[in-house]
Amino acid sequence: FELVPLGEDPSRGVKIGTGLPNLARKQLKACLRENTDLFAWSAAEMSGLDPEVACHQLTIDPSASVV
Repeated sequence: FELVPLGEDPSRGVKIGTGLPNLARKQLKACLRENTDLFAWSAAEMSGLDPEVACHQLTIDPSASVV
């Protein structure tokens, strides 16, 4: 994978496959960078989103041991 940074914060980016043809990779990177403002990095950045949609719970037996 190759990390494509989005914006000035180096921790904010997306990974794309390096197996993509060069032209497709170049076009995908351009598309991602042009649409950086559409990405949300935290729930706080998604105003109006119902937490019932954005959150999930795992039903785990409390007596189960960690593997």
